Amino acid sequence: QTGMMSVEPQTGYVRTWVGGINQRYFQYDHVYRGKRQVGSTFKPIVYATAIEQGMDPCAYIPNKKVTYESYDNWTPGNSDGEYGGYYTMKGGLTHSVNTVAANLIMQTGVQPVIDEARKMGVTSKLPAVTSIALGTASISLLEMVTAYSCFANRGLRADPKYIVRIESQKGDTLYEDKAAKKT
Repeated sequence: QTGMMSVEPQTGYVRTWVGGINQRYFQYDHVYRGKRQVGSTFKPIVYATAIEQGMDPCAYIPNKKVTYESYDNWTPGNSDGEYGGYYTMKGGLTHSVNTVAANLIMQTGVQPVIDEARKMGVTSKLPAVTSIALGTASISLLEMVTAYSCFANRGLRADPKYIVRIESQKGDTLYEDKAAKKT
């Protein structure tokens, strides 16, 4: 039980949309309706926020287990249980280091990360908590594909387009997306 979606990042044209196993027997669209905790796939949005705020992507960030007392004693841990040393943003994102993502959201602030996610196309409710840096929010695949397409489109969002043109049986154009003619 899963879904799949792909879009052209520059145009937003939907190229694949598989909502489930068989619409006849199971009418649930995992792309649009299915919302799950997105986990580490949310981290690039945190990193993008940090870069937007002018943080140096080459600066070293400690891989240190920290308890954030002001945030209900939140103590994010790494999945491998390894700590020590430093990572650049590239290294922290490449290795999906939770302590680095937590450090970054502490520096950027939660609301700017939420605002960045909104600009990138995330419309689901995002709790204003630091743990969203580790992907605790439930978001649809449609929203995440839209957000990720920004990375492949030089930071610009292209909302998914499902219908470019509708024709009658005779070939008469009943509807045409005016923007589609330009691209």
